[in-house]
Amino acid sequence: MSELEAAWQATVGSIAAVRREPGDASGKAIGVTVLTGFLGSGKTTVLRQLLAEPAGLRIAAVVNDIGPVNIDAAAIDGLGVASRTTDRVELTNGCACCALVDDLAETLERLAGSQASDAIVVEASGVADPATLALAVESAAGCTLDGVVAVVDAKQIGAQLEDARIGPAVRRQIDVSHVVVLSKVDEVDGDEAAALIGRIGKIAPGRMVVPAVHGRIDPRVLLGAAVRGAIFRAESGEHPFEVATASVAPAGPWEVADVARWFESPPEALVRAKGWFASLDGSHHELQAVGRSWRIGPAVPQPDPVIVLIGESPEAVEQAVASLRNLG
Repeated sequence: MSELEAAWQATVGSIAAVRREPGDASGKAIGVTVLTGFLGSGKTTVLRQLLAEPAGLRIAAVVNDIGPVNIDAAAIDGLGVASRTTDRVELTNGCACCALVDDLAETLERLAGSQASDAIVVEASGVADPATLALAVESAAGCTLDGVVAVVDAKQIGAQLEDARIGPAVRRQIDVSHVVVLSKVDEVDGDEAAALIGRIGKIAPGRMVVPAVHGRIDPRVLLGAAVRGAIFRAESGEHPFEVATASVAPAGPWEVADVARWFESPPEALVRAKGWFASLDGSHHELQAVGRSWRIGPAVPQPDPVIVLIGESPEAVEQAVASLRNLG
């Protein structure tokens, strides 16, 4: 171990000792990590990788998605990794910073009381305020806030920070985090990645910024956020970004080329799209889109293929729904 690494580990140990409450010594409180990040940042990919390679830990995942269908929870189950966790709970169709906070606290208390997990990860919806979620964690009996991890998209973060509507929400998520994961770092060059890390450092001084490719993060970093970054105490949160959602179901059958062409120039007010659709040849495909960035890949057959659209207003998403349906 280098001198730098040794110094870092000593610092981590000191912070850990300061943060632990006297009651934590019994080991009864279960650590809860809040995984935050704006729409399309890569949170679900990070969580899927963690559940697939949990380093021997029993991890319970609480998945909250915004929209009428919990696409993120279904995506985790679709990869066959949910069975490796002790539990996976859905909080559907809400931002988890308003009405669902009570549900979250009750869910965490139930998971902690079962003593069947070593750690809990809460994947917040893309517009949730992580500070309010952290308050819910700290209010749950048997739980302790292990940390807030913010995932940011290396390709999108620059434009998002400059966007007058989205920027405040993105900065808020970074600012209240202990650790920032810079996802999709392989899709930008080294100089750009270094500049982004510096920019994040100005927003949240003292935070560890961890580059990630395909969502792979050392579980010891992801589940130890609170002792590897700036000390954070939950304060009352806010909900700075409102969105509207709608779904296209059944999605397809469509020509893959037509779907790709549509997402090359989507409506400007459309922020996010995700889900599955059927093609004319009977195959199924997964769709992930953020702004004008999109990805279509093969998927296992879905009994009810659906695309969830997230936009800035109900009118915007309804217009997008009508346009997509016209592809058929």
